[in-house]
Amino acid sequence: MPLVAVTYVKGRPGATTTALGLAAVAPADLRPVVVEADPAGGDLMRRLDLAATPSLVDLAAAARGATHAGDAFPAGQQTAVIGEVGVPVVVAPAGGAQTRAALPELTGTGRAVLTTPQRLVIADCGRLAPGSAAWPLLRLADVVLVMARARTDELAHVREVLAELVDVGAGRLVVLLAAGGLYPAADVAEVLSTHVAEELARDPASLGVLGPLPDDRKAAAVLGGELVAGKRWRRLPLMRAYAALLYDLAPHLVTAPANDAREEAIG
Repeated sequence: MPLVAVTYVKGRPGATTTALGLAAVAPADLRPVVVEADPAGGDLMRRLDLAATPSLVDLAAAARGATHAGDAFPAGQQTAVIGEVGVPVVVAPAGGAQTRAALPELTGTGRAVLTTPQRLVIADCGRLAPGSAAWPLLRLADVVLVMARARTDELAHVREVLAELVDVGAGRLVVLLAAGGLYPAADVAEVLSTHVAEELARDPASLGVLGPLPDDRKAAAVLGGELVAGKRWRRLPLMRAYAALLYDLAPHLVTAPANDAREEAIG
């Protein structure tokens, strides 16, 4: 199964919420798992009242001795329960030092833990800073989602790293617009694509722009552990948007059944 990396450059557009939301709406047969790979440390342990172990540290330790890549996941995985859905997660300690030490074990040469064919891995990579320990993970990803609000300041920061992001690997690069922006997606796509073609001399087709996500505080609160999920929580606007996002990304997630993703999430 593919690897989807979720990251951002400026502000706090909801990368962790999006990673968890995508896993929550993904069909169970894809065996989705959220991996906290934020070099600054994880949030899910405290947001969702999960245990400190197993964690990313345990996954990295298991990866060193695993015969097959997929064998390592049970050592680091626990389950976050959202409504009636159990979402497998690999949490990271709040302190970033342990995450930064663990990531090379999962992304180094010859390591295929995060690109195992046995499951869909959605990695929350946090803020993408220069020299971030998450860059090697982005190079492995089938899809890199860079989240930003359609505001001048946030898009300017995205534009500054586009050259590196376009060159980071063969995967699909998508700027995912979060709620609260000022400009429509078509305008953002035109500006960024023109920059890629004219200033960077790269193929503008290497970049896509999707969104914006709806301003749905109820769904965000459910995913953040602040609100108990109701019976129809997967029909909330944000959850529907995540299902539609999986549908749009399906051509780049080779083995992901697009129609099943949308129908299971909405139905």
